[in-house]
Amino acid sequence: AVVSTQSTGRLVAPGVVGARNVKWVGNMTISHEESHSHWQRRDYKGFNPSIDWHNVDFDNKTAVSIQNQPINSMVCDPLNGETVTVQPGNKIPLRGYAYSGAGAKVIRVDVTLDGGETWHTAELIQDEESPLNRTWSWSIWKIEVPLPEGVNPGDEVKVTCCAVDANYNRQPERTLERRRERVRRRKSCL
Repeated sequence: AVVSTQSTGRLVAPGVVGARNVKWVGNMTISHEESHSHWQRRDYKGFNPSIDWHNVDFDNKTAVSIQNQPINSMVCDPLNGETVTVQPGNKIPLRGYAYSGAGAKVIRVDVTLDGGETWHTAELIQDEESPLNRTWSWSIWKIEVPLPEGVNPGDEVKVTCCAVDANYNRQPERTLERRRERVRRRKSCL
């Protein structure tokens, strides 16, 4: 693409990590290697869970830059700490969204209220005809989940959701409590 110095443009790259989306295009360079910018070479890379700020090696050639947005999902309603009304049948209503990069369609969202002992599949609200490998939009989900056995109205429960995309990428069912600072905001299960 050629951008005139007299015009303003915005480049959006569907399915690519938003941190990479150029905010305002000033110039473009076509290259056979990734950018030498701080963000491309020294950040936004994936490492094993034992790596933290004290032992990270950004020059490690096996740590390639994250390009596609990983599968993620979130509970949006109710909000964290919010009190909800239990529905008939001892169920609580939940809603949220899921998204996966590289155009991979979200095919399922699973929800648990009992730490992963039992999972329930949410209803997806999305374009049923969108292709499995060309869907660059959020998938809204909703479900009414029965309260786990032994949980009564008024008790606190932890809601966890896990999304699965058309490539069968799935958020982890379990993660370590210890989280690295750089991935603290990543949505994952348990």
